[in-house]
Amino acid sequence: MRRLCYQNKDNLMAGVIVGGWDPVDGGSVYNVPLGGACIKMPFAIGGSGSTYIYGLVDAGYREGMGREECVAFVKKCISHAMARDGSSGGSIRIVAVTETENAREYVPGNQLPYGP
Repeated sequence: MRRLCYQNKDNLMAGVIVGGWDPVDGGSVYNVPLGGACIKMPFAIGGSGSTYIYGLVDAGYREGMGREECVAFVKKCISHAMARDGSSGGSIRIVAVTETENAREYVPGNQLPYGP
């Protein structure tokens, strides 16, 4: 992923966020910016709407959040970003990655937890 981002830095418009689970580290999130660095982080946000929610994420995120709490928090943050940024889309797609599954969830625009 690092090589892909770096070799295509002139063609890409954004970096990549990679998340997953493995038996050594458990859940992990990595931010791979266009320069090709691979940075392990407790969480990562990106995209045009992310600038609107840094304070919300900083205030609300905490280590050890349970799956349901985390999914609700992500929905809240994304819906806030979408309310402020006209380029952030109209629905939410979430994948919760655990040791046993990759649970997908779709939230249509008329069911967002926050709106303008």
